[in-house]
Amino acid sequence: MEHEHFLKLLSEAVVTEGQKDGLTAEERAKGVRVQWDPERSPRLGALGFRSIQIWISGKVSGIWASEWVVEIEDVTEMAREMKKRLDEDAGIGVEELIRKGLMAVERKYEVSDELRKILQMDVQS
Repeated sequence: MEHEHFLKLLSEAVVTEGQKDGLTAEERAKGVRVQWDPERSPRLGALGFRSIQIWISGKVSGIWASEWVVEIEDVTEMAREMKKRLDEDAGIGVEELIRKGLMAVERKYEVSDELRKILQMDVQS
């Protein structure tokens, strides 16, 4: 997915967590919903920051699938190999998993102040 399309997708999102009274009709009509969850380590321990889950539905899902997806990579075997290495070596760390090509290098994704507001990125959970 190209950067510009990802930003467009996020700009159309509604955050679904923390809604005491549920979503409004306008929010339910949106084709993109996001939720913030604790980020996890390779051993599934909660980390000190959150990661975003994105749901795409309706008209937006059609556009995403037919126009915006550039490439899909099957990482099933890589995930199985990472699980195997984690099971076999209790001391293996993130750096080693990255070096072996079993885990991607992740970096902080910077967005505009407007998008931060839409995604409620500064709200403490």
